[in-house]
Amino acid sequence: MKLHSIYLRNFRNYESVTVSFADGINFIYGKNGQGKTNLLEAIYLLSTGRSFRTSKLQDLIRHGESFFFIEAEFEKDGIDQRLSISYDGQVKQVKHNETKSQNFSALLGIFPSTLHAPGDIELIHGSPSERRRLLNMHIAQSDPVYVYHLARYTKALKQRNALLKRKDTKSMEAWEAELIRSGAYLTERRGEATVEMTPKRLIEEISLNYEPSYATEENFEKSRERDLILGSTQSGPHRDDITILLSEKPAKSFASEGQKRTLLTALKLAEHERLCNRCNTTAIFNIDDFGVHLDPARTDDIKNHLKKLGQVFLTSPVACSIHGAHVLSVESGVIELV
Repeated sequence: MKLHSIYLRNFRNYESVTVSFADGINFIYGKNGQGKTNLLEAIYLLSTGRSFRTSKLQDLIRHGESFFFIEAEFEKDGIDQRLSISYDGQVKQVKHNETKSQNFSALLGIFPSTLHAPGDIELIHGSPSERRRLLNMHIAQSDPVYVYHLARYTKALKQRNALLKRKDTKSMEAWEAELIRSGAYLTERRGEATVEMTPKRLIEEISLNYEPSYATEENFEKSRERDLILGSTQSGPHRDDITILLSEKPAKSFASEGQKRTLLTALKLAEHERLCNRCNTTAIFNIDDFGVHLDPARTDDIKNHLKKLGQVFLTSPVACSIHGAHVLSVESGVIELV
């Protein structure tokens, strides 16, 4: 898969710009606050329907404007395609070739990509929700059935929690049946992904231990009294976690800062490899703030590896030091080829 160009209108600090890209490494540099990361954010939004920097789509609209619009021209499976998304503060619009939708979840699987950003440190230090989000976004890009069951599970969980808060158990079993059915699929796919995403490219041994919370009839019956007191469901995939281990010890407590950055890079490379295999295409690989993640020696190692990843997008506050890269400079929302 190759992203040929992207058009941004009223997106973040971009008023109106079209950018063309090369097939290999695309290096985007400029001072902080000029719009480098905004480009990666637009690519990620096309892939997942979500920003990796905000939960509010309104934040993506250029100040003083009423909408944003993004359009990408790309090649996948040997076919030239077009994908666009827009948001006017109320209505979402997705258009893939001639197919339209008003749900951003329709984007999943069309334009797969992996993102490595400074915020990934939360996968080690942050709450379990960060690690569940990683699994959800990764699996959803290659498995539409997972998206279906995740939506059904989320709806059923909301309904069961509402009943718990009202101390109403009359129709609870019907929603529990939904949680059990969809929860089983989520658990199976998450366990599978955790095994396949375990990195294999470090000196130290890394392991990912999936810690599922099962949605079962027995668990719901056992915890019902406690759930009624707390007003929320205490078991099920919404309570899942992953423990990240380095040499059989929790990375959160025992890894150095350098080891954590190396670990995260290895995890993202493994995620990208699995995504490519599952989607049967070469997904795009994005790195925000390239060079910040690793020490100079390991940065050189990753530079040598980048050429094997397909199309890559890197941002940096300093000029490019990668031979053969397609270099773009960004200043105040203006992008120029160097």
